[in-house]
Amino acid sequence: MRKRILLAVVSTAVAVTGIGIGIAAANNSSTTTVAAPDASSTPAARVPASSAPSTGSSIDPSSLGTPGTGQPAATPNPTIPAADTTWTVTKIVDGDTVDVSKAGTTNRIRVIGIDTPEVGRCGYLEATANMTALLAGKHVNVVAGARDDVDRYGRYLRYLDVDGTDAGLRQIQAGLAVARYDSRDGYGAHPREASYVAADAASPKAPCTGAATPQPVPNKPANPAPVPVPPSTSWPLAGDRHPCPQARPIKGNQPSMIAHSPGQQSYLVTNPEACFANLTDAAAGGYRPAAR
Repeated sequence: MRKRILLAVVSTAVAVTGIGIGIAAANNSSTTTVAAPDASSTPAARVPASSAPSTGSSIDPSSLGTPGTGQPAATPNPTIPAADTTWTVTKIVDGDTVDVSKAGTTNRIRVIGIDTPEVGRCGYLEATANMTALLAGKHVNVVAGARDDVDRYGRYLRYLDVDGTDAGLRQIQAGLAVARYDSRDGYGAHPREASYVAADAASPKAPCTGAATPQPVPNKPANPAPVPVPPSTSWPLAGDRHPCPQARPIKGNQPSMIAHSPGQQSYLVTNPEACFANLTDAAAGGYRPAAR
């Protein structure tokens, strides 16, 4: 019996001593070294590589998109010439068309928003000479701005700026070009349209010194066929702002000397200075058919 009591006392003392050692270790943390557990041996402590934040510098800034838009970053338009690119004028084709070159590449530029007389017409020589004085051999900024990048002849549609001067605007101000190929005749608005139109209205047309070369006129048939008019229950056509008489539906636009037929792209918005029964009559009056 005494042995059993003694064993119980000894066990109790050992337990109490263990508790005391634990408490002492906790209260003496400044002198007690605790080994950290091995994170690799603890599955719950592992962080998947895909969720760990990257601290490297290998991120492509362009992949971050445009700030505040949530959209991918814009990719530069590879089409040449670009808005801020300087090219050298190597050829003056006429009053509204030039060739520009850079690093062995040559592009033909059709100036946005203006029209100058074609070869053989009154004013062609003067418009070409003025464009030559403005741009020949000079470095120009070739600036985009038209609805279309190129026209139907493959020429780039661009503004030409030289030494802070807009060459197209200068042609209009000199009375050597008219403002057209814009929102008024079906080609879409362009950023400088308002200033071009205002300059056109304020600039008297310059006289030409050379006589215009007569243009060939097709033989007029005895009884020209009437121009077919799209089916309609009434005349004028719906949406036509400036109608011609139904017997003379062809619209002649005098500033451009272009004849527009019913059904063509710019017919409904064209304000005619002359109306013709057919395209033959229009050609006899010096007008050329609209391309579309």
